[in-house]
Amino acid sequence: MSENISDTQKVQKELLWGLYQELRNHARHSETLRSTMNNYMLIIASTLITVIMFDDKINILDLPLSLLVCFLGLLCGLFSLSYAERYQRNRERASELLKQLDTVFFEDQASASLSQLKADADKTHYSKKIYVFANKFNTHVFWLILPLLVFVIGSVLTVLCWLGR
Repeated sequence: MSENISDTQKVQKELLWGLYQELRNHARHSETLRSTMNNYMLIIASTLITVIMFDDKINILDLPLSLLVCFLGLLCGLFSLSYAERYQRNRERASELLKQLDTVFFEDQASASLSQLKADADKTHYSKKIYVFANKFNTHVFWLILPLLVFVIGSVLTVLCWLGR
């Protein structure tokens, strides 16, 4: 990049780069929140299921706790969906800012643009066997499996509570 850029261009570059970094941090933060929520859900659901099963019988007295397990799984599933969307949104916005940085500051001036460097790295990664195998599974689906499993367990316990009156 030429060293003869104006102060306005320097400020613009710093703003675009700062926004890019901020959006990538928000994307990472969404993943961290989703992980934390799933961890709390598993701890709370495990505790509730332990209390329900403590007396070796399931009856109507366990109904509120089993309904709470259902609600917890459903709530965490919705939370995971919401934060999957936020993660994707922030990644896409960051990608657009990277393209803008290329257009404004690196086009026709650098041997390779930021987007091209990223594309080359992705191409190498996508050709590896681990990616080909792992790409068959959407990681966002895995984040939904645990909450849905907790919801199903809570539903089964709720049915057993009604049957065990």
